[in-house]
Amino acid sequence: MRQPLARSGTPSQTPVSTSPPIPALLHHLDDVRQACNKASVRLLQNLTPHLHAAGAVERELDRHLARRFNIFRYLRDDELGLSRIVADLLDPTGEHGQGTTFLEAMIELLRVAPDAGDPARSSPVQSGERPAALTWKRHLDRLRSTATDKIRVVQERGGLPKRRRIDITVDIPTDDGLFCLAFENKPYADDQPEQCKDYLEFLDSAYRGRFLLVYMPPHYGMPDESSLPPADRERWKNHFRVLPYVADGATDDNVTAARHDAAVGDGASLADWFGTCCKLSDAERLRWFLREAQLYCQHHFGDSTMTDTEARYIREYLDENPRHLHAAFAVARAWPSIKHDACRRFLEHLRDRVEERVRETPSESAGDLIARCHYGGKQKWWSEYLCVYRSTWAQCEGAFDLGSDGRTAVVLTSGGGANAWHWGVFYGKSKDNMSEQERARCDQLEKALQEHELSLSRGDHSSPQFQYSPRYEDWSTIVPELVQELADGGGKITDHYVNGLLRIAEKAIPAIDQVELASR
Repeated sequence: MRQPLARSGTPSQTPVSTSPPIPALLHHLDDVRQACNKASVRLLQNLTPHLHAAGAVERELDRHLARRFNIFRYLRDDELGLSRIVADLLDPTGEHGQGTTFLEAMIELLRVAPDAGDPARSSPVQSGERPAALTWKRHLDRLRSTATDKIRVVQERGGLPKRRRIDITVDIPTDDGLFCLAFENKPYADDQPEQCKDYLEFLDSAYRGRFLLVYMPPHYGMPDESSLPPADRERWKNHFRVLPYVADGATDDNVTAARHDAAVGDGASLADWFGTCCKLSDAERLRWFLREAQLYCQHHFGDSTMTDTEARYIREYLDENPRHLHAAFAVARAWPSIKHDACRRFLEHLRDRVEERVRETPSESAGDLIARCHYGGKQKWWSEYLCVYRSTWAQCEGAFDLGSDGRTAVVLTSGGGANAWHWGVFYGKSKDNMSEQERARCDQLEKALQEHELSLSRGDHSSPQFQYSPRYEDWSTIVPELVQELADGGGKITDHYVNGLLRIAEKAIPAIDQVELASR
């Protein structure tokens, strides 16, 4: 081994370590850790009275102003319900009575000129830029002069390959022919293979380049590569925009690059469109509805889990006590894992309560009824579920991963991340992917469900019957209540979900038996 070089005139010496001994270092780190833990505990102890005070203020404000009441919690807010709202507002002949006002607002938000040969000849607007005023005035004047009955809005437009349907299309007459403004609404569902690619190719064939496809996810994000491969993203970039329900302010480099190619501008969102429409509307009743729509997008998809009063109390406290900022940051970092652990345990708690109720109820089918649950904690459709099914029901190949091994089941599931919970009857797989025999059996099941007083879901190919509940739909906002019910062994939230799921099961199981067991 080569010896280290010594300085001239001095022998080589081993350096003397000045670091503290390992035991002393470990003792010091333990002291630091305990100090951090004590700081976090003090922060929580000091903030808790403030939050209780903020809650009292919120309850008093709710009593007089009902600020957190939102009509959209009682409406149909699945994909079809939300598409219907957007389509009706875009329709100049709609009952809103505002003519082309809302359609103009959407077109200006998207920065697209339907009278142009290339509908997206202007690249996405960069920060600070605006299209020439004269160009936009000429374009909007032409739109206003178009007879409103010539503009055709269609929801669930068919006629596409693979039995696909486009959520919304708006046909606008131009000098060169019809221009199509199309919307693919994705608040909850995952992309299907080559879905956006098929839409773009169909629109290009039908409208000869005069079209724009608008992709509407809950937060900013491009379609999955299986839906729109990278090569097709480049090919169709002038005919494609991303319009999220809420602007999330993402700064990731990949997201920033994608925004440059497909976004409609910094911070643009469907919530912004609702807000603009609210300002432009001449009807107070309509303005109230549009304000509700904007708040719904912000709260439902923006993951707003704290009231303004509570947040203000915390900000003021930390401004006055900056020494607790490190503890606040530690609490914030720990919260996601705490939330997901509480939601997972609560879902397992619901499964246990359902199993207990099934065992307590004498029934011929109780012997082979199975209850399963899974919590993924992801912003992905069907990553969380609680399903109830019979092992003797028929299985489908190539089924969804909903815990029933390809069987039809009664399911409680979410739109992803413990939000937008709903329940109902779900097929083993989508009817689009079923064999003729499987599809015939599902047609029989739908008739049987109606005979057992369960209304069907319109146009849904995965679940013949499902419904949303306006109560406790976002578990992220009620984690303390969930944890308390876990400690108590139950409560009103437990009863809400267990009773609701079993009410459906009491009607659905005999209907499914009628079809599944007879076919076997």
